[in-house]
Amino acid sequence: MTDIESDNSGELSSFLHLTGWRPLVLALVAGLAGAAGLFGALDAPTEWQARYVLNANRVAQDDFQPAELDIFVEEIAQTAKFPAVVNAVEARTGLVHEESYVITVNQSGASVATVDINVVSENPADAQSVAIETGIEALTITLEKTLAGDKAGARQNEAELAELDAQVTVLTREAGGLNPTTAYDLATTAVVVRREFQINRPTEVVFDEDGVPSTQLVPEPEPSLEVLEAEANRLEPIDRQYRQLVTQIDAINVRLADQRNAIRDGEAALASIETEREQPLIISEVVTEETSRIASLLTGLLLFAVPVALLTILVFTIWDLVRKRPKASLRHADDFEAAGILEAQGSRALPEANFTPLVVVDEDDEAEADVLEELDEFDEFDEFDEEETDDEPDERFIDETEDTSTEKRSKDGRWGRDASSKAG
Repeated sequence: MTDIESDNSGELSSFLHLTGWRPLVLALVAGLAGAAGLFGALDAPTEWQARYVLNANRVAQDDFQPAELDIFVEEIAQTAKFPAVVNAVEARTGLVHEESYVITVNQSGASVATVDINVVSENPADAQSVAIETGIEALTITLEKTLAGDKAGARQNEAELAELDAQVTVLTREAGGLNPTTAYDLATTAVVVRREFQINRPTEVVFDEDGVPSTQLVPEPEPSLEVLEAEANRLEPIDRQYRQLVTQIDAINVRLADQRNAIRDGEAALASIETEREQPLIISEVVTEETSRIASLLTGLLLFAVPVALLTILVFTIWDLVRKRPKASLRHADDFEAAGILEAQGSRALPEANFTPLVVVDEDDEAEADVLEELDEFDEFDEFDEEETDDEPDERFIDETEDTSTEKRSKDGRWGRDASSKAG
């Protein structure tokens, strides 16, 4: 025989090199590391979480649409994460971000008009102070940015309005010092009156030198109709341009009024922020509570146990690679010589050894006792004569009082079906 080496690399324990007593070592080492992590987490100082809500509706402009309010609130939440805000909070509170506290600022999912501020710190007072200062600084920067934009827009509109007013002045001068629309209306009216005069020209009585009266047409006054029509045609484009300028001026005045209102509201909001620390109206406290230790305990457990377990498995792996343990192999069997003849013997698919034939017994038969006695004798044997079991049952177990069938008994009859039918 040849050597056949056994290989158990398909098993997970062998693949991880955790056979024998090594799982116990791994469990012990990981358990000790996890206990150290839990002890460290329990020994850590208590942390407090302060939750605040900033309501932007109290500082937003009155004419803000829902989409504009959503953008305004999102800008506040994003501004709270800027380094300028973090530096300002550190300068006011003396607390260092990521060392003394951890803060999260997001737009609230319940309302588009609120901002959620969550601060975790070792001291509840520090958590509250950081939350308030962060909200105040983020809101101040956002309002100042919005206010600066409104002021810049107002200045631009004022400059555009001054330019349009200058153009209106030029057009008024060209219209003869009158409002161009009024001048054009007067010119068109004069043309209409003159044309009516020519169509329905009045007459008058005139006396000659001898005193004889005569009827004559009234002479056409000056200036002539041609002059009046020329003046009306000249004033028409001036009036059209003037009307366009008036429309633009009205639109700019509306925007300028809105911007001035926004500037006024922004300045009022900035003034109200200055008193937010003493009289909170914009930033409201929800709750300040001790944080749960479950997350820290799980973190301490996994942070210590998992790396140590992996390191232990790595040590086992390196040890096996260096040590090169021999694999178990099968031993040679002793050689032997065999001589003889193997005879083929028939064997049934269903061996029927220890089979007891079923015999129908008539209770009224006088031979009942003899049959039972013979059955008791049959139980003492361990095996049948193969010839009797293969072909036909022993004649001594056939009840002479019953009518025997001339047909050969089938295998079903041997299992008791014929007997049961007879008994039935």
